[in-house]
Amino acid sequence: GRPPSPARNMPKTVNMPPPDPKLVDKLYAPKKKKEEKLTPRQFGRRIAVCCATIVLCLQLYRVYLKKNRPETFPGDDMGMSPLDGGDTLEQRVKCAKRSHDQIPNCSPTFCGRVARDYFTSREQCQSLIELAEYAMKFGGGSGGATILDFPSGALSKGSQFISLYQLMKQNEEQLPAESVSVLKNVTHEVRKTIADYFGVSQIMSTTPRFISRMDEKPAQTMHDEYWHEHVDADQYPGFEYTALIYLNDQGADADYTGGEFSFVDPGPEKGGEERVMTLQPKCGKLVFFTSGSENVHHVHKVEHGRRYALTIAFTCDKSKELKGDYA
Repeated sequence: GRPPSPARNMPKTVNMPPPDPKLVDKLYAPKKKKEEKLTPRQFGRRIAVCCATIVLCLQLYRVYLKKNRPETFPGDDMGMSPLDGGDTLEQRVKCAKRSHDQIPNCSPTFCGRVARDYFTSREQCQSLIELAEYAMKFGGGSGGATILDFPSGALSKGSQFISLYQLMKQNEEQLPAESVSVLKNVTHEVRKTIADYFGVSQIMSTTPRFISRMDEKPAQTMHDEYWHEHVDADQYPGFEYTALIYLNDQGADADYTGGEFSFVDPGPEKGGEERVMTLQPKCGKLVFFTSGSENVHHVHKVEHGRRYALTIAFTCDKSKELKGDYA
């Protein structure tokens, strides 16, 4: 037997009609996504997510700007850099070493000093002076300084301190409510200003918080010698940021002479002459700075008249947090 011919096993060719172009287009056309309908709640959630993302980006950009702000180290004349049309002065300084741990969102990531004019109005200055004078009528230091600490009620009298609140309770008197409200509002604004400038939100109020009245009387005790150079964090452990608000004007034709405020920095060369930057106090001027040894400072002796200033401080130490009415 001869093998069968391959041609016999080949399938017969079938003539197929050409494909319908419309059918081909339909088969290969991209599938349309079903239109998603959002409920009002889903739409609201998406808007909230978008807004939160925008806010987060802005916050990160703000942190970036703060960390990359150009440093303005002092020149030979110790001048500060003017900002905001001359009403604000600022200066960056190298942070001194801290003996305590850094607290996130509280401890400074950079150090500096800032002065701002017109932080408080003349009416607020006068209200705070009246508050101080109302309380200081119960005491008064024997030397050139009288101190009134509001959280504790400690008040200079002679060469010692007395309890103002205990004395007022015995006399059935209270501090003027309106002036106390001004003090609390000003303190709140100072906290916000420092938190915004240094990019920290967890700073806590601490003690002391006091108004000082200084005059030309000679010192009677070491507590009256306010003019010595010092570091706030050494004098008051726990201080991280210090703020001062001047309540009246310094100058020959003003409320007092002397009483200027100076920062003292080491010279550019080891053992060289110190560099001093002096600020003139006036009603409403706010000065704030990091409290470490990068900001050694002192007050000049008052030569004539009375100098009033409010001191406010903030800490990162939970054990030194101020609580109560003046927090």
